[in-house]
Amino acid sequence: MRCPINKRIYRQFKYKPLKVIPILLALTFIVVFASSFFISQESVEKLYNKQIINGKVEDGEFEAIYALSDEAKDEIKDIGVKLYENYYFEYENDDERALRIFKNRKDINEAQIFEGNLPEKSDEINISAYYARNNKINIGDEITIQNKKFKVSSLASFPDYSSALRNRNDLTMDTGHFGIATISEEAFDDMKDAQVKYLYSYHTDEALNKKDAREKLKDIVKIVNKDNLVVDAVTRFDNKCITFIADDMSGDVPTMSIVTALLFLAIAFISSAEVKSIIEEEAPIIGTLLASGYKKRELLLNYMAMPLFIVIIASIAGNAISYLRVYKIYANVYYQSYDLPVFEPYITLRSFLITSIMPLVLYLVINYIIIAKSLKMRPVDFLRKNFKKAKTRSRFKLKNMNFINKFKLRVIFANKFSYVSLLFGVFIANLLLIFGVSAKPIFTKYADDMQNQMKYAHTYIVKSDMDDLDASKTSLVSVELLDRDEEKVQTYGIDADTKYDEIDIKSLKADQAVISLGLSKRFNYEIGDKIKIREPYNTEEKYLVVKDIDKTNNYFQIFTKREILNKIIGKECDYYNAYLSDKELKITKENLLTHIDRKEMSRFMRHFLDSFSAVFIMIQLVAVAFFFILILMVTELIIDKAKLNMTYLKVFGYKDKEVAKFYINTSFAMLIIFQIILIPILDKLVKYFYFIAMQKFDAYLEVTVPVRVFVTSYLMTVVVFILCQWIERRKIKRIDMVKELKVISG
Repeated sequence: MRCPINKRIYRQFKYKPLKVIPILLALTFIVVFASSFFISQESVEKLYNKQIINGKVEDGEFEAIYALSDEAKDEIKDIGVKLYENYYFEYENDDERALRIFKNRKDINEAQIFEGNLPEKSDEINISAYYARNNKINIGDEITIQNKKFKVSSLASFPDYSSALRNRNDLTMDTGHFGIATISEEAFDDMKDAQVKYLYSYHTDEALNKKDAREKLKDIVKIVNKDNLVVDAVTRFDNKCITFIADDMSGDVPTMSIVTALLFLAIAFISSAEVKSIIEEEAPIIGTLLASGYKKRELLLNYMAMPLFIVIIASIAGNAISYLRVYKIYANVYYQSYDLPVFEPYITLRSFLITSIMPLVLYLVINYIIIAKSLKMRPVDFLRKNFKKAKTRSRFKLKNMNFINKFKLRVIFANKFSYVSLLFGVFIANLLLIFGVSAKPIFTKYADDMQNQMKYAHTYIVKSDMDDLDASKTSLVSVELLDRDEEKVQTYGIDADTKYDEIDIKSLKADQAVISLGLSKRFNYEIGDKIKIREPYNTEEKYLVVKDIDKTNNYFQIFTKREILNKIIGKECDYYNAYLSDKELKITKENLLTHIDRKEMSRFMRHFLDSFSAVFIMIQLVAVAFFFILILMVTELIIDKAKLNMTYLKVFGYKDKEVAKFYINTSFAMLIIFQIILIPILDKLVKYFYFIAMQKFDAYLEVTVPVRVFVTSYLMTVVVFILCQWIERRKIKRIDMVKELKVISG
């Protein structure tokens, strides 16, 4: 080694491990946390895109009441669309688990086999791998469908159901209760009692963008509606069963990138504070080296070497740990919620940049600024440990305070930089902790509220009317908000004598409507605004004027009189297509299109929390570990800086407990003050983050962070601080007074 002083870099590991190891552990932990996410996320993204291509995913689909005529099929073919029959039926067990069963599909939406072979015999079945995992079904097991036993011949993923949404407007995946399956054509045709849905999927002859794809679908619907009726239709761009996972990941990546950057930034500041402390401790040595002819540039590089060395080691170790094992935690979360091919881990450039280059750059910049500033003094000032410049007299009047309070204030002022780092770190740690702890109560309350906001326990959408049913009748259609990127919203045409009479339906005039609070909040609609709407697959535009806002409803919904809505959609005044009831109605399978059950809300949310509980726990562990290392490093830094003063206090007769009060209790008081100040800030930030996260759902989340969440998270931080305090008290007891008093303080 050419420069002798560089030998001291390696000695810091040996002689000052408590200055190096906590930072190394913190950085490694952050790298593992981030790298595991990016490895699994980017791998899943590649597999998802691969499945779209290999599975020949559809460009769109539509469901008709009856099978299409040959004439309609020919007309659709003439407009550049290749049509495929994608008929299915659903079978629901007594335990409310349902399978949507198709024929084996070729040339479109092809199953991607995990293991086994596609059904060839009439008693074989291929089911979703995620459904099998969640219900502990293996190849060779038997399942019963309509009193007929099928042997599971294969497990697969389906490209048109990568997100297991039973209905596309569902808020969460229901992988535990809903799955996809395929059987042979012979077996499908033998299901005589099955209520077959006439679903058609298609490929367009040329690749279309989102706007053109919607126009193409409208052309298809016009052809079908000549002698049939389309009850549902969607392009691939708007099909959440296909796109939800991509939308989900597009929101997760920037959030994780920002959190990772903030964590690295907090550690970089603390690391630079430690290096600054080492420079002050070794000031006489630095002064001697400068007087001996060493340049400040050489010392700058020397003091920057250790932080950068730690970052490189942490990056290598963290990525290795992530790639070997931990990435599976995140991957399992994706595979519990989404239908994807067999997992293959990838390491991409983005993961490398965020977990390796980003911390290196942050450390390089921050440490350079702090160290360069610390080395600006003259050699004689280093030799004399003269760190302070002449300043004007302090504005703080301390003469009326007792000695103990004066000393505590001086501890705070002497460690301003350390406490600023502590504040920043506490902010990040508490933000993560409260976000992780609040998830369960927030989403549980959300599910309960959504249930309460559904006026009726059951909503049945039917093909034709059944006048003998004792239930409220309504027109229910989905309309597009033309001034809000064609977002689809449920629109109810209701009568005055229903449970919706509290929103004063009677007073609505032509073209007036009441909208839900969720719709108002998400799209910034106010009373008096005009909403530009269009019935899907139609070209005619209509307007509704907002008469009032239903403040008890967070769904995306519009309410108007039945005759007003029927006029908009071109139906007779007494037309209806849905029943609202608090009791289950007996509707034939042939006549039923959709059944919305209020109970399903809590079931979906419960499964959502079960699926993502591992992520929330991971966030909590990262927050607690980061907080522990942060407190340990800051208190260690303050105590190391004050060893000589502690020795003087002991000489004056103060006991170890009393000395600890001056330093450790002062830090604890600062921590409590920080926590109190941060409560309103954290409350607003957590609400904002949940608002952003919920934008992928068709509902508005009114977030209220329960007080117990703040209490729980703060108690956890207090417990962590007490543990750190116990470690530091032991260190104070072991201070060698003779050694410290021998220190020359010029």
